[in-house]
Amino acid sequence: MNNIIEKAQAIDQFGNNLPDVERGGQIELGEIWDGTGDVPQESWSIQITDSDWINYCFEIVEKNSDPLKTVIRITDIELI
Repeated sequence: MNNIIEKAQAIDQFGNNLPDVERGGQIELGEIWDGTGDVPQESWSIQITDSDWINYCFEIVEKNSDPLKTVIRITDIELI
């Protein structure tokens, strides 16, 4: 498991389902984005405590008419 994701899961106060993905891994956008707001194009952050977030940076690999099914490649994962 990615160290940053492991740390985020340990401090997560909101019961988020954080995907176990590494940099360079490919997933569907719907695994990190719930579909609310504008479709993210480069990154998406998930709040894990009152003051901490996990941020997934990505590039789009394959667009889909359903944005949740768009395939992305993770380029960076960080706690902010």
